Amino acid sequence: MPLLEVKDLTIRFGGLVAVDNLSFTMEKGQVVALIGPNGAGKTTVINLLTGFYTPNEGEVRLNGENLVGMSTDQVVEKGLSRTFQNIRLFSNMSVEDNILIGMQHRIEYGAFLSLFPNSKKNHWEKEAKAETLEILKKVGLEDSLSEKSTSLPYGKQRKLEIGRALAAHPKILLLDEPAAGMNPAEKQELSTFIRSLLNEVDGILLIEHDMKVVMSISDKIVVLNHGAKICEGTPAEVQNNPEVIEAYLGKKGGHHDVARG
Repeated sequence: MPLLEVKDLTIRFGGLVAVDNLSFTMEKGQVVALIGPNGAGKTTVINLLTGFYTPNEGEVRLNGENLVGMSTDQVVEKGLSRTFQNIRLFSNMSVEDNILIGMQHRIEYGAFLSLFPNSKKNHWEKEAKAETLEILKKVGLEDSLSEKSTSLPYGKQRKLEIGRALAAHPKILLLDEPAAGMNPAEKQELSTFIRSLLNEVDGILLIEHDMKVVMSISDKIVVLNHGAKICEGTPAEVQNNPEVIEAYLGKKGGHHDVARG
């Protein structure tokens, strides 16, 4: 059984078919990249997987369980956690508090008990703070615990957002353009970091425009164009596929151009 199975996924907005009969799978331990030209439907797919949109047709199965129809909170509880194309941190909160927010759905006491000091609340908060420190160590931000999130350099803000997603204990981490806005050195470091996250999660689904990043870290690539899948395969298979080259360049070209983005 695949870790993730997307089957015949379709969504229409009025007369526009934004995602058209999309199917692909992810196995445990894989980094799968979802790529395509601007407007290909990539972020719409992430919104479908995470319950932000409900498809007109199709299934999204995590370890065999269909997630379609679940709320975004329920999808997180089942094991899908995401970051966003535009960083969405709580700007007036500390680095530590941004991670703690990622754990809110796991709180083990009710709203009433949260109003008063009690042993259950105190125990959970102690455990949560200890786990937060461990997550910050994994993303290299343990020395920034008390800093405001917006005081961090851009690359570290990206890592903080990933850390917050990890706090939800996901099976699959969904990363929406994590390398956006980074310089070449930061992108190289990010690529190594993303592969290391397979020690924390069962799989990673990545949307990314930088083809050097995609080719260096992906086990499988799924290519969309106008909402439909045009290719699925290894990096070598994808960068040599004529349909992929044409979708990116608008003409027949060499794979070297596609690999360079």
